[in-house]
Amino acid sequence: MRRRPSIQEIVSSLLMDEGFYEISRDNESTFMDSQIVFSDGRREVAVNILTEDSCNSKSIIHEALIETQKLQSKYDAVILALPRRYSKIIDENVLLRYGIGLIIYDMMGAEEVLPPKFAGSRKENKENIQGNVQNVSLTEAALLRSEMSRILRILEELEARLDRLEKEQKILSSKISELEKARSYTIVEQKIINPIKKSMKENKNDEGV
Repeated sequence: MRRRPSIQEIVSSLLMDEGFYEISRDNESTFMDSQIVFSDGRREVAVNILTEDSCNSKSIIHEALIETQKLQSKYDAVILALPRRYSKIIDENVLLRYGIGLIIYDMMGAEEVLPPKFAGSRKENKENIQGNVQNVSLTEAALLRSEMSRILRILEELEARLDRLEKEQKILSSKISELEKARSYTIVEQKIINPIKKSMKENKNDEGV
């Protein structure tokens, strides 16, 4: 007698037909009856599967949607699998808006009603991020080098100006010193030499008389 395939096998066969293979399975998830992760060598897809018993509870379906959406940060795409008879219970527009795929199944097989939105290979995203960080680092380094060169040029100009100012200060100090000496001589001449000259002139005038 042929064994009836399990729900997991029915859902898995659909993904395998698309070139994916199973890499992990969790049958003890809190809000899902089972969770299967598939890969095609580049991308990883997580499929959360609900059974008919779970679909009888709206709260479980709600939590399953939330948990499925959270997996988008971990996998390249996420899919929610429901029994075919409960397909109308989910608003496809909501799934489409959040990029969540939808698979419906029964014992005859599984069908992809809504394909998931692939965010791109996580490896490629990581490499792109690293490349962007590297480019940013190189750009920042170039900017820093340019800024340092600019600051060095300013310092060199300031140093040259300072040298010129020091030379000019020495010249001015020398001129001020000469002026002070000349002024001192003038004061001495006015206070001492001029009176003496005046006295000598007066004495000559007296002798002439």
